[in-house]
Amino acid sequence: MRSSRRPLALLAGAAVLTGLMIGTSPGASAESGDSRSTAAADPTYYVSLGDSLASGFQPDVQRDTNLGYTDKLFAQLKQTDPNLRHIKLGCSSETSATFINGGFCTYKDSANKTVGQLAKAVDFLTVNAARVKFVSLNIGGNDLRACFVNGAVDQACTLRTLKALDTNVGRITAAVNGASSATTNLAAANTYNPFLVSFLSGAQGQKTAFETAGAQQAFNEILARHFKANHFTLADFSTAFQSFAFTPEADLPGGGKAPANLVKLCQETFACGPLRDIHPTPSGHQLLADTMRPAL
Repeated sequence: MRSSRRPLALLAGAAVLTGLMIGTSPGASAESGDSRSTAAADPTYYVSLGDSLASGFQPDVQRDTNLGYTDKLFAQLKQTDPNLRHIKLGCSSETSATFINGGFCTYKDSANKTVGQLAKAVDFLTVNAARVKFVSLNIGGNDLRACFVNGAVDQACTLRTLKALDTNVGRITAAVNGASSATTNLAAANTYNPFLVSFLSGAQGQKTAFETAGAQQAFNEILARHFKANHFTLADFSTAFQSFAFTPEADLPGGGKAPANLVKLCQETFACGPLRDIHPTPSGHQLLADTMRPAL
């Protein structure tokens, strides 16, 4: 939750800015909420931003669903505000770069111009001002995917990607913060480590799993710095998934022992099942929603 009023940032530059995740997304903003509940009052809004975690992609049906953490979080928030509506802008496969420049999903702004996710968010926040009560953000998980090649971590790629992420997340959080009302609650998440699943691939995979922990630590530090600078409260998805808990060992679903972080990943995602997919299951999304809620 925001603890102090901020000076408004200049919006001109942000307004012209046009998946950890796999899958595709239709790209249109989704608004949910019972219109009957707004007959006697103006609606308020929860705006969710991000990649396929935010869009609710489920690999078993190969599409975005209403089972994502943002949908579950909206249901919790609506209990105390029946007039709340969900503006769901998350885009499967979104990276920090496409969040700014577009590329996977397109949206229409208030002038009916086709824009990317950041410009849509800035436009909606500017137009609706204090009626936006909550904003959640998760982004960057897809950025590092290209650096995980043939079961190994490309260190040079990781360094380049983290440098670009630093720039992009700074732009994203500053633009969203600058366009938000001083009464809007902003929360943003780091991510769990999906590459821990490589631990199941023998000695080389176990070495890779430990290497990915270093990249995730650097990733989390970059995000945390920009979240704090731009008045977002951190939702620690990484800790919720025990991503750094290589000890103690625990029981794997289906038998055997493995580090606690891998066991948690197997329990809350499709990574260790037949689909071999890193997206959360519905219970994993509930865990993310429960982690995001206190930050708002």
